[in-house]
Amino acid sequence: MINRYLQNGLQGKYAHYQTDMLFDSLSWEQAGEKPEGSPHSVWELLFHMNYWQDFILVELNEEKTESPEDLKSWPSSPSPSNEKEYTDAVTRFLKSLGRATQQASKDSLEEGIGGRKRTPADLLMVLINHNSYHGGQVVFARRLIGAWPPPSTQDDN
Repeated sequence: MINRYLQNGLQGKYAHYQTDMLFDSLSWEQAGEKPEGSPHSVWELLFHMNYWQDFILVELNEEKTESPEDLKSWPSSPSPSNEKEYTDAVTRFLKSLGRATQQASKDSLEEGIGGRKRTPADLLMVLINHNSYHGGQVVFARRLIGAWPPPSTQDDN
């Protein structure tokens, strides 16, 4: 039961817009638009989401990692420098999301990692909450720049 709950949460099923579709039909130029009154562009949010998603995956794999630094989790520019940088970041996000979803299908999600009390289920819940929070910001920023909903889903909403 917990496996399905975590997998659905990572994918944004039943309560949110599908996480893997947040960046659909958004150009790299649009991703770099910083809406008036908004603290972040879509690009900044994507960069930040990638940073923390990758960090959590490293923790889940019990690999050594440096302590995270919030300042490093935000890009130096509100926009990507080119289309390739943006598409690579979207691809990275989707691949990492897929790896997290695979992690959620494993047994032993309730056992501590590396002798600590923190479990894989705990880390996956942190990722679900983080992606949900910033996913909502992505949707809001896209609305402000007139890029929401994606054309592929307008009939569904």
